[in-house]
Amino acid sequence: MAPTPAAVTQSSASHAPMVSGGTLTVANLHAFEQGCKRYFSTKAIAAPDQVRCVIYNFEDETVSSWIFNIEDELMNLSFSDFMAQLHNKWLSNTWFVKYGKILMTPQSDTPFTQWVNTLQNANKILRSEEDLYMDDKRLRRHIRILLSDDLGVEYGTINSDAPGVLDTIADLDKWIARIGHMDDNLHQRKDRD
Repeated sequence: MAPTPAAVTQSSASHAPMVSGGTLTVANLHAFEQGCKRYFSTKAIAAPDQVRCVIYNFEDETVSSWIFNIEDELMNLSFSDFMAQLHNKWLSNTWFVKYGKILMTPQSDTPFTQWVNTLQNANKILRSEEDLYMDDKRLRRHIRILLSDDLGVEYGTINSDAPGVLDTIADLDKWIARIGHMDDNLHQRKDRD
């Protein structure tokens, strides 16, 4: 039987998240990190105090013992370094492969908005992996390369009819929305034919 993943709960943004007993995974560590950041922001907790405020919020005995044994070392870390230590200790050393593969998946027949949301979520999870994570500029270029053939042609046509019109949209979210609209129109035209 597969081990039960830990659950992350947070009663409100003004309370730190708790992690139940169970296996730590990329998903629950990500949920814990997001909950902590929400808590730090809501309570205006200064960076030097952040780890101290959440270090004891793991209910699993194995994780708690590990924390207890190196508590002084962990308390002196920044929150991002604390999260990196959790990843290094509790995740397999190949956890990032799954998300790296998601980033390499071409759009194919998947609706653009659904596909790009999947890419952005995988990229967000890979934030701690400097060689895989893409800033907005790299992510935009990556998306452009992996567009479906039809959408890639449509992109090229619109961009050549009004030179650079798509490439000059500076905001990534606005650019994604525009490409999503193009994809919707492309599918509507195909459905009519």
